Amino acid sequence: MSRAAIRSRGDLRARENQRSIAGVEKSDSLAGLAPRFAVLVSSCDAFFDAWRPFAFFFRKFWPDCPWRVFLIVNELDVRSDFITPIRVGRDRGWADNLRLALGQIDADCLLYFQEDYFLNAPVAAARLAEDCAQFVTRGVDHFCLHPLALPEVAAWERADSERDKSIAIIPPDAPWRTRLQAALWRRETLLDALRPGESAWDFEARGSERTRGRVAWTYTAPAGRSPVPYLASAIVRGLWTPAALRLCAEQGVQIAPRFRGEYAANNPRACKWRRALDRARYPFARWRQGAQPVSLL
Repeated sequence: MSRAAIRSRGDLRARENQRSIAGVEKSDSLAGLAPRFAVLVSSCDAFFDAWRPFAFFFRKFWPDCPWRVFLIVNELDVRSDFITPIRVGRDRGWADNLRLALGQIDADCLLYFQEDYFLNAPVAAARLAEDCAQFVTRGVDHFCLHPLALPEVAAWERADSERDKSIAIIPPDAPWRTRLQAALWRRETLLDALRPGESAWDFEARGSERTRGRVAWTYTAPAGRSPVPYLASAIVRGLWTPAALRLCAEQGVQIAPRFRGEYAANNPRACKWRRALDRARYPFARWRQGAQPVSLL
């Protein structure tokens, strides 16, 4: 599909959404957008050690979030005053877990997170509300809030060249249309792009082809313009990153249970052994948790 056709499709949806957004209180109010938006945190029980830090940093840096916050879990439950678990049963993999979770959410627009995306500075609520309003009224399907810093991005068309040059329209043939960073997604678009059995890495590699006819935006560098600042990612190849461990130590956040080793970028052999050790430790940590809810209070 050509860029002109995609733009026309976006314009048509924008006209429809201009009518539907009449019920929104104010374009600069996240609370006014709450009927349409929810936060969805993709996870599974194998990463339940990241849930407490995630909840801590979310509460610290976005304490007045007016949207519902959903966390995908398998069999575990959580105890929280702001996070609602969505239980999907046995772990079927990233795409299948996500599809089951999306079927239990009635919001038509989502702010997608993963459990190891730790907020590390206050969310710019007014900026995010403006982005969300643009997302709705301009008929956007996917809006990545994590800046994409690649040379070719400089040549991409800007979503609003007069007001803000930090937001680019991702071309139909670009390979970065389904990045799984923090992003706004149309629920229907995300559902349509999923394929059974895919991992998150598969989706990033193959999903762009499925969204050629969709409208996709992304923030570009500098990172300071994004309204949702976070550590991406706290866990790499199954191991805690040194940056995540430092952040938790600085904020007095205890990682519990602690069954996951530390990632060492320059020592792949050590990482291999640490992952093997983690695989042995996880069943014991899960057994100790048992049927007890994971407390995120």
